[in-house]
Amino acid sequence: FDFDVVFSAEIAEGDLRRRFDVLILEDGAVPPPTGAREYGFPSDPSRVPAEYGDRIGSITAERGLPEILDFARAGGTVIAVGSSSWLGHYAGLPLSDHLLENGSPLTGEQYYTPGSVHSLKIEHDSPLTHGLEDRLDVIISHSPLFDLEAGAEAAGVKRLGWFDTDRPLRSGWAWGQERMQGGTALIEAELGDGKLFLFTPRITFRSQSHAAFPLLFNGIFYGSADDEPIF
Repeated sequence: FDFDVVFSAEIAEGDLRRRFDVLILEDGAVPPPTGAREYGFPSDPSRVPAEYGDRIGSITAERGLPEILDFARAGGTVIAVGSSSWLGHYAGLPLSDHLLENGSPLTGEQYYTPGSVHSLKIEHDSPLTHGLEDRLDVIISHSPLFDLEAGAEAAGVKRLGWFDTDRPLRSGWAWGQERMQGGTALIEAELGDGKLFLFTPRITFRSQSHAAFPLLFNGIFYGSADDEPIF
């Protein structure tokens, strides 16, 4: 694949559809709605060599995210990985945080999975899942999970992977793994003339199951195709 690496300052300039078919947002590129964590390169210019100055900064709700969503509405495709799948929240998709109790985020004592492998149920309703079997082992590392709200299908939002058991753990360890049951981890959504692919597992992480890589490659091909591919 031909690709360029882009940073927050360039993204905030907009006009992304003129240059790109697909944007891939790695884990940590999109802040969670709470804004509790910050991402990006150091903000102190004195710590960064001048030739890397254009890499300083982070994508925020005010600067960067609007341009990314405009890119999708104009016909582009965005693949959001790991915590960057919070992009669906900023896009106004009919989804909510699955990992809540009485409206509050679960604590580390209630739920904690720091890079363990869990088994997903795959729904074969999209070219995104081409080549996958009915179950897929994926790394969940502080990854969000979502609930789709009423009317999601009518709004062009599809659930492609979810946890259908209270014992999804395959390797490693997890506290409160039963809380994952019912949570959606793979989502395809229409946004304007484009698409959002939300993959909450860290499918590009160095120790990810190779069986999950088709999600990335299928997303690139599917998202950049002029017509919907036939497999």
